[in-house]
Amino acid sequence: MTTGGGSERGEYVLVADNVVKRFGGIVALDGVTIRIPRGKVTLLIGPNGSGKSTLVNVITGFIEPDAGRVYYKGRDITRLPAHERAKLGIARTFQIPRPFTNLTVLENLLVSVDGNPGENRFLAAFTRGLWRPFEKRITARAFEVLRWVGLEDKWDVRASELSGGQMKLLEIARAIMRGADTIIMDEPAAGVNPVLADSIFERLRSLANERGITFLVVEHRIGLVSKYVDYVYAMNMGRVISEGPPEKVLTDKAVLESYLGG
Repeated sequence: MTTGGGSERGEYVLVADNVVKRFGGIVALDGVTIRIPRGKVTLLIGPNGSGKSTLVNVITGFIEPDAGRVYYKGRDITRLPAHERAKLGIARTFQIPRPFTNLTVLENLLVSVDGNPGENRFLAAFTRGLWRPFEKRITARAFEVLRWVGLEDKWDVRASELSGGQMKLLEIARAIMRGADTIIMDEPAAGVNPVLADSIFERLRSLANERGITFLVVEHRIGLVSKYVDYVYAMNMGRVISEGPPEKVLTDKAVLESYLGG
């Protein structure tokens, strides 16, 4: 099975092909294959210990697989380090957001951008005419991204004053500002009340539909998020045990039994 080439290069933005990972005598991933389509929201589920986190770590470059390949936009990135994958457009957000809490929402976005010619303040004193247009451009871009995620009215609020759900939207905005078009999210609904969780996933749905951003979401609150996703992969004991539309996977006997047994 070869999933990194041919027509799938256009259809899928991210592919993990027959990935194996062992930790000593424990097989954490046992020939896992997933394909993430462009501009869609894909959900990854499974009981604790099913291999979800290990798979995400392999995809994002935090650990290397023992076998199998990872492709991004048709390019083999299996041995590429995490920071190089980020430069290509893959971002990861964590269950606990990590903004700069003493900075405002807008400042959090501005500092996410690499290559600001005004960062070297000594040299910038002599070249203001060169870096001011850049700062105007990225500030306009930041306000645009804040509108996309629904935080435009919070631009001058310190990140420490945001709610948990708003912080997760800020993490998405920061990823987009860094140039990410594929965002992997670890439990975005964790610790968020159902109303705010709905708001977060409505934003993901909008960003996917209107901006073409691709999402892979790891989430335990399945019933809450299933209506917003296009495709689901279910894992158990290091393997994909079911895949397909939400209505198919969430009623699959093997998936139900994996949760009852886990």
